[in-house]
Amino acid sequence: MKVEEIMSKGLICIDVNEPVRNALKLMQKKRVSRLLVKRNKKIVGILTERDLAERLGSEKERKLSDAHVHVSSCYSDKLITVEKDAEVKEVAEKMLEKGISSLVVTDKDNVIGIVTKTDLIKILKGCNEPLEKIMQKDVHRVEKGSRLLEARKMMLHYGIKKILVVEKNKLVGILTESDVAKTLGLFRKLAEGKHWDKKMRKILVDDAMSSPVITLGPKDTIEKCVKLMLENDISGVPIVEDEEIKGIVTKTDLVRFISKT
Repeated sequence: MKVEEIMSKGLICIDVNEPVRNALKLMQKKRVSRLLVKRNKKIVGILTERDLAERLGSEKERKLSDAHVHVSSCYSDKLITVEKDAEVKEVAEKMLEKGISSLVVTDKDNVIGIVTKTDLIKILKGCNEPLEKIMQKDVHRVEKGSRLLEARKMMLHYGIKKILVVEKNKLVGILTESDVAKTLGLFRKLAEGKHWDKKMRKILVDDAMSSPVITLGPKDTIEKCVKLMLENDISGVPIVEDEEIKGIVTKTDLVRFISKT
């Protein structure tokens, strides 16, 4: 299967001079986790939720309103592309190699679309392999009541996009890059001008996490996992058996499976 058969053709863009506040609004409105960045009507880079979470939570930027932090300060100008006739396995391998969640699709240097992990995993509908075959057994966790900025630091340190929130080893929530970016962006807007830098340090993971958590068991199928992800717009499913956390399956795990098949 060629990448042009599964790519998203609608290009959602933002100008490089726009404030990140507008970028967050656009992401939420369009229900996407990345935007193509334009300068003088030319696509020059990409902005992701990870970029926003990192920038909005940094010590330097916490001293500024998100109305004064611009896309130009946090987007990546390294556009990683793939030609429209590339095979999906090649796309999966490239995403894993580069550690990214999307590739810009080109046709003779012209940008014609974007392919994401979400686009890729759709081809796994009908796959009956058990999740225990692909799940990650080592799962990063944080205690309920922990500081959001500490959880964010953990994400950056380990290069992960989600953390499970536990209370006495019981799963009570899940925290993603999207949750961090949205919470920090909303907090800045509501608390602007009210010594919000100090208050931001007190935000807890409880304020940002998603709960209750959608889970599956080790014997459930890849098809069921993909269906849950697409229907609920989530990127990771904790694997639980008898209330014990056994692992997690993310879109990255599914892309890795595609790269090996």
